[in-house]
Amino acid sequence: MNFIYISFLLILNFLSVTNGLECYVCEQQEGNDDKCVKTVRMCQRYEDTCATLILYTTPHEWTPTLERRHYISKGCDTRDSCTRLLYGLASVCTRNWYEDWACVECCQGDRCNRYVVLGSNNIRASLILLVLMIFSIFFIHFSFF
Repeated sequence: MNFIYISFLLILNFLSVTNGLECYVCEQQEGNDDKCVKTVRMCQRYEDTCATLILYTTPHEWTPTLERRHYISKGCDTRDSCTRLLYGLASVCTRNWYEDWACVECCQGDRCNRYVVLGSNNIRASLILLVLMIFSIFFIHFSFF
């Protein structure tokens, strides 16, 4: 009798552990704060990915400077759907400060979509600076000999 009772409790324990994925959710929020990092949703069973869509564009309402802003949407998705969106937006995901762009980020894991990459990494500028520094070092080194 104890064996059946313990087995039943173990089965119940394993069934209760199979919770779904949790993702942060928000829609068209300016910046990655407030609602985008405070609101969490339990995803459906078929949703295995947290997705973040970042739009960098001019505001919907008129402003004197018409400066571009980041609009962030987060939620649950399937891996396939998020990957299709990722590749679909690849040509416009430039993360340049001087033009409109849209990017999507996909991740798996509870609340993995908390942080967002809003700007470019400026890798090209860093590489140019590195090459210039190397040439400067060689120039200085060989000019003294």
